[in-house]
Amino acid sequence: MRRDILISFCLSLWIAASLSCGVAHAGGVVAIVADVPVTEFDITARITLAKILDPQLPPLDRKKALQGMVDDVIKRTDAKKYNMDASNDDVNDEIKRIAGRMKLSSDGLLKQLAGRGINETFFRNYLSAQLGFNRILASKYRSDIKVNDSDIDSKTAEIKSKVDAQMAQLRKDPRMNGITVFNIMEITLPVESSDDPALLQARAVEAQQVQQQFKSCSNPRAAASGVFNVKFGKMIEADAAKLPPPLRAALQKAGVNKAIGPMRGPGGIQLIAFCGSRKITPEMPTFKMPDRDQISNIIVNEKYDGYEASYMATARKKVYVEYRDPSYAP
Repeated sequence: MRRDILISFCLSLWIAASLSCGVAHAGGVVAIVADVPVTEFDITARITLAKILDPQLPPLDRKKALQGMVDDVIKRTDAKKYNMDASNDDVNDEIKRIAGRMKLSSDGLLKQLAGRGINETFFRNYLSAQLGFNRILASKYRSDIKVNDSDIDSKTAEIKSKVDAQMAQLRKDPRMNGITVFNIMEITLPVESSDDPALLQARAVEAQQVQQQFKSCSNPRAAASGVFNVKFGKMIEADAAKLPPPLRAALQKAGVNKAIGPMRGPGGIQLIAFCGSRKITPEMPTFKMPDRDQISNIIVNEKYDGYEASYMATARKKVYVEYRDPSYAP
């Protein structure tokens, strides 16, 4: 046997052995679906793509992402079998539609996906699977999908019942009762040496002077007349329920536009001015019921979802999936 043929033969054996020994564990192929390999990279890309296309959905786990890719292979295969596969123009139109929804150009969307590790071929294959399969469903079940007035009435009542229940639950949420916030201001008389009792005492006396002269949070610096080096912090809003109870009680007792203290603070002697309070209550969300045409579309989509689930359940039994990584097996 010639040496170059022998080397080629040995190399082929090594590659086959490497694949059979589970390349998936090194981040390679995790499953073979009808002769189409699916890699760890593909699964990660599928999870990322799902999140980009619908940020409201919870993230896919890796097992569900693989199942989605298995389904895509089935969808593309069946669409081709029935001559219903999507053309390049169909896919281009869908890319343009999705990009428009995201306020991007088609090129801008493809660049954004590429930046997240999703190449154009992967994205186009995904769209091709969905478009082709939608044609199969429309062709196979369109005549079976009928929506009458009683269906719309029933779905309307169902949606209204769910919304009413959610709104009632929301009204019971303690967070909807709102919170009371205190507007407070820190006033500090800095002390250079915190170890000097005489200096601390002197500054405490000056703080009492500032406290007595404090009349308004709108003109706080007037209270510092005759006192050297007084620093006024920015007014802040503090959740009254989270303030220490003694501090909250002292502020309420002093009243608005008054200061309490003096007390030791991290930078010297401190006063706290009470500048008012207000209650913040969240607005109850509003919900606009869909009109009858919208509800009819909801019913149609639900019916198609049911047919899709039934179709795919049968189709999955006919396709052979070899799981190279057992953790992905159903």
